[in-house]
Amino acid sequence: MDVREFTKTVREELPDFLPDDVYENLIIEDVEISKMNDQRLHGIIFRVKGSDAAPTLYIDDLHERHENGEDLGYLLVELANRYEGARHAPAPPDVDLTWDRARENLSVRLIEKQRNRDFLRERPYVDVGNGLALICDINMGEDRGGDWRVNINRSLLESFGIDTESLFAEAMDRAPEIEPPVLTDMGQALFSPEKVNLLEGDMHIAPEDLGNMYVLTNESGTFGAAALFYPDIKEKTAEVLGSGYYVLPSSVHEVILVPEAAGINEKELCDMVKQANRTVVEPQDVLSDNVLHYDRDERRLDKVNPEHERGDRVAEAR
Repeated sequence: MDVREFTKTVREELPDFLPDDVYENLIIEDVEISKMNDQRLHGIIFRVKGSDAAPTLYIDDLHERHENGEDLGYLLVELANRYEGARHAPAPPDVDLTWDRARENLSVRLIEKQRNRDFLRERPYVDVGNGLALICDINMGEDRGGDWRVNINRSLLESFGIDTESLFAEAMDRAPEIEPPVLTDMGQALFSPEKVNLLEGDMHIAPEDLGNMYVLTNESGTFGAAALFYPDIKEKTAEVLGSGYYVLPSSVHEVILVPEAAGINEKELCDMVKQANRTVVEPQDVLSDNVLHYDRDERRLDKVNPEHERGDRVAEAR
């Protein structure tokens, strides 16, 4: 069965695997949803009669396991158990979706336009150049055992009674306060419990102390790649590093910055990103295959063309 046929079969047969007193209060529906990077996810909605509660459990992993030979009945038992867990899980926080409340909790995500054609159709966004775009979340915090976010679609924006420009003007003011930017040396980011945020204070790394790679994200580490486009962050980072730098789109959660003086050639950087995106990064977390370069003198961020090396610039930086 393909995944759509599998989803339909699950919806039809699942009631036999639920307790009668549970099933009699449910309306079970199947759904296909476009997520980030146009990942098409298939799920089952458990709508409780007379209630707004309607958890959705995605079943693409069950379909893959069925295709690999696992028994359908066994998988339906597992799905029924997942729903039982969802029934008793902490409820998400109450969300006040009025503009006056939402504007206090705005944060942003960075995504690639080409990978998100379907996803962006229903969402207001700002084009930030080089094929990238910012979208908005209402960040509800990490209470009740999870990271709760409401992604703003066009319908919600309309209910606010504002336009896209006003939304992002507010978001770019609030996001750095809610999700402060964090720049750390790669070694510290990977191995040290004590991380120094190089964006705090008036830090300038001496040339002899400059490392090869730095990680830029936000305080929570969730959708932190967007910190690159916070006001003045590209410029501030260049001041800290003392030079221009390359931006490796590690994932939607962080970017890796390589100072020009590191001397790593552009083709090597591009190959590194593409390889990681195909072997390490989860499909829903891929940001882009394109390496960027920030020119400190011109204050420009542009895509790298590995066929035209910046050899003279790197030599000068050394």
